[in-house]
Amino acid sequence: MEVKEKSKKRELIKTIAIIFLVILLILTFFSNTFMNYSLPEVATQVVSSGTINAKIRGNGTVAANESYEVVINQTREVRSVCVKVGDSVQEGDLLFVLGDIESEELKTAQEQLQTLELDYQKQILNLSKEYVSDDLNVRNIKLELEKAIAQRDENLVTDTDVSYAKGDLAAAKTQLSQTELILGELNATQSNDEKAAAAKEKVSELETKVSTLTEKVKGFEDELEKLDTGASLDAERKIQDAKNALDKAQTKWAADWAANLTDLRKLPGFYQLGSSPRAFSSSEQVEIERQLSELKRQEDAIKQQFQNGATTPDEGDNKPTDTYDYIYSDVRAAYTAVLTSQAAVETAQETYDRALEDKSSDSNTIAQQRQVLQQKMNAAQMELITAQNELKGARTQLEAANNSNEQLKSQIRIYESSKRDLESRITTLESDLTALETKKKLYEDALSLIAEKQRALEEALSGKDIDKQLNNLELEAKRLEIERQQALVAKYRTESVDTEITSKVSGVVKSINVTAGKDNTAGEAMAVIDVVDRGYTIKISVTNEQAKAVKIGDTAEVTNYRWSDITATLEAIASDSSAPGQKKLLVFRVTGDVEAGSNISLSIGQKSTVMDTVVPKSALREDNNGKFVLVVTSKSTPLGNRYTATRVDVQVLAEDDNNVAVTGVAANDYVITTSSKPLEPGSLVRMVENP
Repeated sequence: MEVKEKSKKRELIKTIAIIFLVILLILTFFSNTFMNYSLPEVATQVVSSGTINAKIRGNGTVAANESYEVVINQTREVRSVCVKVGDSVQEGDLLFVLGDIESEELKTAQEQLQTLELDYQKQILNLSKEYVSDDLNVRNIKLELEKAIAQRDENLVTDTDVSYAKGDLAAAKTQLSQTELILGELNATQSNDEKAAAAKEKVSELETKVSTLTEKVKGFEDELEKLDTGASLDAERKIQDAKNALDKAQTKWAADWAANLTDLRKLPGFYQLGSSPRAFSSSEQVEIERQLSELKRQEDAIKQQFQNGATTPDEGDNKPTDTYDYIYSDVRAAYTAVLTSQAAVETAQETYDRALEDKSSDSNTIAQQRQVLQQKMNAAQMELITAQNELKGARTQLEAANNSNEQLKSQIRIYESSKRDLESRITTLESDLTALETKKKLYEDALSLIAEKQRALEEALSGKDIDKQLNNLELEAKRLEIERQQALVAKYRTESVDTEITSKVSGVVKSINVTAGKDNTAGEAMAVIDVVDRGYTIKISVTNEQAKAVKIGDTAEVTNYRWSDITATLEAIASDSSAPGQKKLLVFRVTGDVEAGSNISLSIGQKSTVMDTVVPKSALREDNNGKFVLVVTSKSTPLGNRYTATRVDVQVLAEDDNNVAVTGVAANDYVITTSSKPLEPGSLVRMVENP
């Protein structure tokens, strides 16, 4: 009994142990599976040798090879800034307009000179009073000096006065030039007068054509009416009627010719017309219209002169309307009358010829005649409608041209009045300037005489007397001080610039450092102009190894301005001062549609190179410690292999758009290219099949 109980206990313990081991195995298996599914999933690629088509990439700012600084060495008021940053300027273009031609430095120097001269004159005159009683020569020189001083004070004209007078004259001349330019443009635009004349002639021509066609249609209607009423249209009677109408038209033509012959002969090309009427050919009509247009233009020009106050050379103040023979209207009326009579004869001749043709026709029935007449009348009516529409359009154009001309003539009268006022003002300003310059010449002559007499008086006051010698030394010191100040004034005057500052070079304005209404700073650049003709450059810093892979003359690709025509050519390889011995500067010459200050990205190719250890770019990582890759390392365990992402620091030797050649890894290593989760070095990972 006891043996059985012991046997049962052993079986129970054995069963429990088996169950425990089974449960332990099951839990271990599922925990391994759960852990694998929770690990980041990574894709890898084996490290191998490969070819690198390396590109050196970089970006930099475009700079002009040469810049020109606009500098003046005196302080002046800037009245106007005539350009803005980015403007293209040519040599001679206006950049700035300055105020008074005298700088602050010149004004100060002149004031100091004037003070010194007055002090000197007072002292020498005071000293001369002490010796005038016993020295006749001193007295005479003193009188001459006082006379010269009086002349100076009477004709006091400063450089500022002359400068302002010249400025006013220059401004008036500039305004006159602008007015003349506008007036020239308006006079050129006055070709609308010719348009108006052409429109008027077109209206007259179309009115004649409409009148002729109306009569023609009416003639057809009368003939149809006769047919409808049963009237006889015997061919002989039609011919006779047409002949009578032709004779009547020819008689009127002859009468109109005789009545208007005198006016027609006023045309330059037709002064030899005979007394017998003759038809004007189409070429003659074109020539007559041209001559009429020229005649109209000349008369309008003469009328315009008189409206502006001009007079004829031989008539004094009489207006030419009293003496000039305006013949355009008479000649136009004469030509229109004769041409209308000529057209009537031609129409009557056509009717007569048509009657003769109808006589030879076999279609003598009323129905046939009506059909022919109806067709002819329909054609004439269509031609009449077309002519009426053209006449309506021509009248609209004539009205528009007349309105435009009135406005244009009004503007011309205003600008011509302004031009006369400016010319009068310029004459006055020139006279004033001449008077000022004359006074200034007298003023300068007086100054020269004063200096001469002061020197003579100074010498006269010197002598053996110790007091005189001391006084003379003091005067000599003051005179030397005046000479130094005069030299300074002369220097500032020589360095003075005009009120207009123009560009000395052609280029693009890079910067402007002054503001209208404020003074410039003497010696500092008012503006900087990039000289475009000298070209542009861009500099890119690269490693020494990269610099060895390119040569001067290589062309780089511009990657951020692909749509523009920009070319970058390697012009020089220089040392990079920011990293001596470690880096180089690639200097590119840039041409094409580019301007200074633009940021450009370049890519320049190296030769293809076979490298031992190449990895995809996606495998390369970087942090504060440098560049690295994550290599997959494996470790065997009772439950299978465990994979770890291990950091390996690398150095990039070369790269292209897809791959990187590095050092620090070995061939056949597996580097991680992508992962399902962010990775840190040392993380366990789960391998997937590479795509």
